[in-house]
Amino acid sequence: MLTRPLGELPATYIRCLLVGPEPNDTVATLLGSDTWRLVTMDTGRWPMFSQPTELARILAAQAD
Repeated sequence: MLTRPLGELPATYIRCLLVGPEPNDTVATLLGSDTWRLVTMDTGRWPMFSQPTELARILAAQAD
């Protein structure tokens, strides 16, 4: 159970551009918050296979 609203939690949303449509309305609203960050990758649904180094760089940067 969350102790505060999802939009208040720090998060990074990685959008894979080759997957399809934009995020749904709920995610788009969360991305408008001060704590959510959008990162895009020019890849399909499996960035851990197609761009593992770039994905690791993004995840490591967010962990700091």
